[in-house]
Amino acid sequence: MKTKKWLKVLAIVAAVVLVIIVALSVLAKLLITPELVKRTVLPKVKEALHREVELGDVEVSIFSGIALKDLVIREKEGPEPFVKADRLVLRYRFWPLLRMRVVVDEVRLDAPRIRVVQLTKGTFNFSDLTAKKAGEAPPPKPPAEGEKAPLNLQISQVAVNDGEVTYEDRSVTPARPFSYKVTSIQVSAKEISLEKSFPFSAKARLPGAAIAFDGTAANVGTKPALDATFKLIDADLRLLTAALPSEVKEKLAALDPSGMINVRLHLAGDVAAPKELLKDGEVRLSNIQASAGGQRPALTGTLALTKDAVSSQNLTLAVGGNQLKIDFKATNLLGKPLVVTSQVKGEQLDLNPFLKKDGGATGGTAAGPASAAKPAGPEPGPLNLPVRVTGAVQIGKVLYQGLTIDDFALHYRLADNILTIDDLTGKVAGGMFSNTARVDLGQKGFAYGAKLKVAGVQAEPVVAAFAPKAAGTVFGALSLNADLNGKGTHPEVLKKNLSGQGDFAIYDGRLTGAGFIEGLASYLKAEQLRVLRFSKFAGTFRVQNGKILLDSDIAGKDVLVKPKGTVGLDQLLDLSVEMRLSPELTKKVAGGEIGSYMSDDQGWGLVPLKVTGSVSSPKFALNAALVKEQAKAKAKEKLQQKLEEKLFKKKDGQSRPEQKLMDKGLKGLFGK
Repeated sequence: MKTKKWLKVLAIVAAVVLVIIVALSVLAKLLITPELVKRTVLPKVKEALHREVELGDVEVSIFSGIALKDLVIREKEGPEPFVKADRLVLRYRFWPLLRMRVVVDEVRLDAPRIRVVQLTKGTFNFSDLTAKKAGEAPPPKPPAEGEKAPLNLQISQVAVNDGEVTYEDRSVTPARPFSYKVTSIQVSAKEISLEKSFPFSAKARLPGAAIAFDGTAANVGTKPALDATFKLIDADLRLLTAALPSEVKEKLAALDPSGMINVRLHLAGDVAAPKELLKDGEVRLSNIQASAGGQRPALTGTLALTKDAVSSQNLTLAVGGNQLKIDFKATNLLGKPLVVTSQVKGEQLDLNPFLKKDGGATGGTAAGPASAAKPAGPEPGPLNLPVRVTGAVQIGKVLYQGLTIDDFALHYRLADNILTIDDLTGKVAGGMFSNTARVDLGQKGFAYGAKLKVAGVQAEPVVAAFAPKAAGTVFGALSLNADLNGKGTHPEVLKKNLSGQGDFAIYDGRLTGAGFIEGLASYLKAEQLRVLRFSKFAGTFRVQNGKILLDSDIAGKDVLVKPKGTVGLDQLLDLSVEMRLSPELTKKVAGGEIGSYMSDDQGWGLVPLKVTGSVSSPKFALNAALVKEQAKAKAKEKLQQKLEEKLFKKKDGQSRPEQKLMDKGLKGLFGK
């Protein structure tokens, strides 16, 4: 019995609900007619937009609300549509219908198509809608006394489904406008309020990436604020680049960027202060590549963002088959100076793939006097860099032009536009080097100073690496101390302003090859000099006015050489070379009576030379002044010796008066 009773009750309730639904449906049909909607909606839209508005069918349903089909808003000038939408749905509340009122609290736009056109710089096809009006539009007339508005358009929920925005830029090339399209737009906002916070979300698809933005907005009517998360999802650099304007694509074509980027940003705060919105976030890089120097270095890792800082996490750079780990942190992003600390570590770095195939810029090239070249444009600087940087680089092995540099280490600082290299060290070719430097970036052309120390480095591989055309000419263990200063970056300016001094020594080595040694051997017709072996080649040098002032000694078993003079940075030579040759070489260089005039008591010959020309093509000649002076001395010595033998007899090593008289006569004859 109880069961039947409950069934009757349920049947009655169901009947009542059905009656109410039917009643509401009929009421909605009576209150909301297509004519009423068109009379209410279209005039308001036209008045607000000053554009032609078209509307298709209007459907009214108790369940789905009011549906406006085929909505079209035309351009202000021309027949093209500015906005199109398949459907505009307005949902209303049920219960206000019983009071003969329609309250619309949700708007949904299905498949809208919006066309944005940039006409000239700063003007768009919607500029008239956003321009400030001369006077405010009069407020809507309130309903007459006792009359209630039949349609309440206060909206608390908004949704956009499958939207699309097309952007055209006609400001540069009107005949071929750049076009960019954003598709799959989804927007949702609920409980919309001008005073309180409400949730929202938005999604869209770019050419090569997806974006998402969701969170809450507050105080929209007074002081807009938000707390939301923005995401850039699976951004493909190659596809993103392909969608850019043609002039931009052409500039990036050589780089051919590729790889994937994912970005997450947490934004919170007042919209009026955009720089303060970022709270935290991250940028994930996956195999970001670009072509450079015939290589495609790839960057992978994460950048962690905070309100005022960015730092790396597991950031690696793969280049030429090698990997470098990069750790850095930048703080004070919103202020000055930007503060950066960095450290780069790696087991190996091969620089050879990045070098030019023409032998590099360091090889000797001049075959004669170098013509003065004009600087390639103005000198750089002065720079005013609002940054402060400290960093270090540690590489286990660096490969460069046949050189292997072990334990390479660099520590540097940049502050107040001064770049300071605290130390640059490494082991190479059996020895070591260290360097310190200071570069003033605040001066035009920059100003720099450096101190270099080299100890026990084999000269031949170093010369081959930095001066390939001089390879195979210098051998031995090199030690060097140099203190150099200069200004300018263009070669001719650098040569003019470079100055400094230092000393060097090469032990147990040899000089050979084309140029100086080959020319010397050919001039003296001494094949033995084509390889000049020595136990020590040492000297000092000064750099000034584009020249190296050299004062040096070469000590060998068969040769003693004193090169002294200038070697120009333009490779021109002006040297005085005093050579002492062993007795055996002396006989071959200058035999007979002439040879006797050039040799000392032990048979070592003195060959005074003057060397001009260039490093690659030297010109040799006897130093006439020294030859004349030496010949006089030898002639006097021989003549005196012969006269003594014929006229006088030495007794107990004492000179007789006649001998002194003869000495005076010889001095007058030979000028001494």
